[in-house]
This record gives sequence, C-alpha cells and structure tokens, in this order.
Amino acid sequence: MAQRLAEKNDPRRITPTETYSGNHVVKMGSETIQLNQHGNYHSTENDVFFYLPQRKFLMVIDSLTPGYVPFMDFDLTHNFHEYLKIFDAILAYDFDVFVGGHLTQVGTVEDVRITQAYVKDVYETVKRTHAKTNQFEIMSNTAKKVGWDNKYLLFKVFLEHVIDESAKEIEARWINKLAGVDVWAKSHARTALIYVRWED
Repeated sequence: MAQRLAEKNDPRRITPTETYSGNHVVKMGSETIQLNQHGNYHSTENDVFFYLPQRKFLMVIDSLTPGYVPFMDFDLTHNFHEYLKIFDAILAYDFDVFVGGHLTQVGTVEDVRITQAYVKDVYETVKRTHAKTNQFEIMSNTAKKVGWDNKYLLFKVFLEHVIDESAKEIEARWINKLAGVDVWAKSHARTALIYVRWED
C-alpha cells in the first residue's frame, strides 16, 4: 500500500514513513491499539481491523454502516466469498462501540448482527431465485421478439430477471429495517449473483 501511495504522488494522501506486515500493536501511553489483518474482503491486499481492547472499540472500514444496508456492491467488495465471512470475524471481538467508516454512524454488536442477517438473506435469496429460474424459457421469450443472434442480450435479460426478482423480495423484507435497501438492493443482488453463478 505504501508503494501504491508513493506512485500516486497525491499531496492529499501522505506516504507512510513506517510500514508493517502481519498484525501490529501500537502503544500510545496507556492505550493499546491492535492492527489485525483479516483476509481481503474489500482491499485487494489484506484488510485491517483497528481494535482498542481497553475501550472495547472496534473499527472495520468499508464493511458495514450501522442502520443502513452496505454501500453499493457490498461496500465495493473485491471478494464476496471473504465478505460473507467478515461478520463472524467482527463478532469474535469483544466490543461495545463499532465504527464502519461511513455516514458518521456509530454502532453496536446488534448492528453487526442485523447487517449479517441482511447479507445472508441477499445471498440465499439470489441463490434460490437463480436455481428456480428457467434460463432457457426466459431467453426463448426474449428471442421471440429479437431473434437468437444476440446471445449477450438474451443472457443479460436472464441475469437481470434474477436480479430484479431477488431485489423485490429483499426490499419487501428489509425496507423497514435498514435504510438504503431501496437504493442498493439490486446492486447487492448483482454482486451475489456473480458469486452464485460463477464462484459459489
């Protein structure tokens, strides 16, 4: 990361003068700050949890926003497989205060559990909808109007059908539980579908 920042040569982003690998502990007077690496659910490199055990304070940037659904594409995750596991990693810590880094919202253990339930619901809804949808039937109905030549278009119609049907279900269940579900449900369904279709 330090090398990448140096290459950017952006005066708004300071290049680190000290780097580390693996987990790291910073002492500031009587305070201990643990910098613990946890997979790569957001960054292409290892993501870091910031934990102050004396304060029961945990900061995990770009993971979730208390009171809201995650940002677009599940906080722009590069790895949905790892993102699905991030909540158990968060909940393994003993904390009272949680900071996710967006919208100035401060959360609790319960906020993490609620977001975990939402993400699991999106994944399971998309997986079920994809499995029960007849791809050939959807594509055939479209081909009656446009022909079979444009295979990308026909496949796109099928994928969008799965996304739309999943998002409708998700919105109906979560619209009164988390803010932003009407904004990002389709984005979340798309991210989950890519995983379900090609990686799960």
